[in-house]
Amino acid sequence: MQQARNAMARGDTRAFSRIQRELKNYPLAPYLEYWQLESALEKLHLSKVNAFLDKYANTAIGDWTRIRLLRELGERGRFDKFLEYYRPELADTRLKCFHADAISRQGKEEEAWAEAAELWGVGQSQPEACDTLFANWEKAGQLTPELAWKRHTLAVEKGNLSLASYIARKMTAEQQKHAQLMREVHRSPALLMNFDRFINADMEYRDIVLHGLKRLARSQPSDALQAWYRYEASYLFPDDERNALLQRIATGLARKNDKEGIESLLAKTENFKDPGAIEWMIRRSLRDQNWPQVEAWIERLPEERKADDRWQYWAARAMEKRGEPREAAAKAIYEKLASKRSFYGFLSADKVSREYNFQDNPAPVDKQQVADIATKPELVRARELKAINELFHARREWRYGTREMEAPELLAAGRLANEWGWYRKAIQSVMRARHEDDLELRFPLAYPGIVDEATRKAGQKNALDEYFVYAITRQESHFAMDAKSSAGAMGLMQLLPSTAKQTAKIHGVPYRRSYDLLKPHTNITLGSHYLGGLLKRFDNNRFLAAAAYNAGPTRVKRWLAQSDSKLPYDIWIETIPFNETRNYVQNVLTYSVIYAYRNGEKKPLLNKHETRTSM
Repeated sequence: MQQARNAMARGDTRAFSRIQRELKNYPLAPYLEYWQLESALEKLHLSKVNAFLDKYANTAIGDWTRIRLLRELGERGRFDKFLEYYRPELADTRLKCFHADAISRQGKEEEAWAEAAELWGVGQSQPEACDTLFANWEKAGQLTPELAWKRHTLAVEKGNLSLASYIARKMTAEQQKHAQLMREVHRSPALLMNFDRFINADMEYRDIVLHGLKRLARSQPSDALQAWYRYEASYLFPDDERNALLQRIATGLARKNDKEGIESLLAKTENFKDPGAIEWMIRRSLRDQNWPQVEAWIERLPEERKADDRWQYWAARAMEKRGEPREAAAKAIYEKLASKRSFYGFLSADKVSREYNFQDNPAPVDKQQVADIATKPELVRARELKAINELFHARREWRYGTREMEAPELLAAGRLANEWGWYRKAIQSVMRARHEDDLELRFPLAYPGIVDEATRKAGQKNALDEYFVYAITRQESHFAMDAKSSAGAMGLMQLLPSTAKQTAKIHGVPYRRSYDLLKPHTNITLGSHYLGGLLKRFDNNRFLAAAAYNAGPTRVKRWLAQSDSKLPYDIWIETIPFNETRNYVQNVLTYSVIYAYRNGEKKPLLNKHETRTSM
């Protein structure tokens, strides 16, 4: 297969044709045809394309070829042909714009303008493919002042001020003044404290005030709360907007550690019972180790939140701290939680000296079911594509092959993916089937040779073990070797190229370019060394190292300084300021226990030195 691609790249048609004949029964033969067809697609040789689409109708590669063709037809203005091939279920934004443009040219203006209005009403720039459609839609008088104001507001809310300025040029003179004022408020939300200027009967002022309050809630939440009390009386805000704004203000107050502000908000604002604000007050009370307040705030949570393992655990901790006769009730809660496979279940099991309950229930799949699933053409192609690192097409084939599967088939597919070493697909399949107790599929012992070697080398001067590495990798990427984050982190352990370069230099690991991070051996080796360095830096404390891996060591040092070394380990973890990092740490500790169990070992949620340390 790869020889055929290389022959095509060289322009050696004779070699390509010879190999293609040899591979006529190979599962990826359609992809050889597709790669051969690409030049015909670019030249719009529709007879060849039609033959391919007919041959591979409703397959992953057939539908992808149709998408490629539609893009070419739309870009070249071949709208008559575009409509012949168009399928709504395959359309992205670009194709939707081409479609609306095409039907407008057929005289179906009402339908076309309705589609255009929907495509228009977003806060970001749309693809160039939409430009002609929007120009004709506007020329037809469809751009109303209301639609212009709506998109301007959406653009400002997303921080796209250049787009907002462009939209403003399409407004009436009076609207332009209001739009300019909204952008000024976006930049300087404190302008809202001049109340007389912003209490106005014009409809747009309400939107300006609402947006400004959202911005002010982040930078100056106490001012935002004061302004809210003034503006609420002048404007009619629907309940959903009101509650969303108050939640923002509560979040801003929490970031500023303004306990009195949140108490005032919860006390003075009628019918506002934001669980997030109440949970922040619980955590603040935990930091103060004010157990009566912890209990009181937990009682104010909605019943469904109060029943969460998290708050059940802390209710028990509060009871325990209050002493007799509450200790028996606390123990009963711990006993109940100890039956669960979770962070709070494991904490509770430690409290009552119970063995952890892993609830390990393998999926009911036999070998024949897996063998049958393995013959499904889409999955056969997916495996072969994965083998030659054509992961984009491999994922599409997998998606097509599993999209209509019910739970029994999904579990068999998950078992198959696990056998192939396609661990992320195994995890996704078992979760789609809602069989969360199959720990073999959910927590695969992936790349064992690489992990063992990396932890042996990187853990020589610290407490790094393979279970911690597995847990971090499971949390970071679900074992997707080509994972890339919006921040630029890459690979299994989601390393930034800058971090990888520095780590490689310190530890003498071969590393040339960021692409190397997509190689499992390089990524896990560098990730293990970096994680081992964090353990050494934080006295072999795994939850501090995990927090540093997620949020950065500088933040963790700051959080430690703020706690003044007076917090028990469970309170320190619970009061990590970032929700993401808090959940990250709890997951990693839990996963470490599960990975030890998967390897036939017993490991505690926290080591003795970690529980003895005051943070």
